[in-house]
Amino acid sequence: MRVMVGEIKEVSLPAQGDGRTELIGTSDNQEVVEVSRQQLAPAVDTLSRSKSGPTVFQIKGVTSGTANVVFSARPLNQSGNGQPVRTYVVRVVAK
Repeated sequence: MRVMVGEIKEVSLPAQGDGRTELIGTSDNQEVVEVSRQQLAPAVDTLSRSKSGPTVFQIKGVTSGTANVVFSARPLNQSGNGQPVRTYVVRVVAK
């Protein structure tokens, strides 16, 4: 995936469906790429686990370089990396 500095691209991942896992996104180099969940507006009930829609993450290019972004599923309220679901090599280029 190629992103320009300051650009945000969205990645949509299908929900796991069982309500016992959560999707997380991590970058191996946060100086190059930031990963976050899309902010929902208006506010929604975050305790509702029955929603079966996709989870949307935002990948933002911070500085020029390359980073690996891994999306994983892990049990709720547990630490660790979880089970990888999808991986991207993100190349950030200057405008």
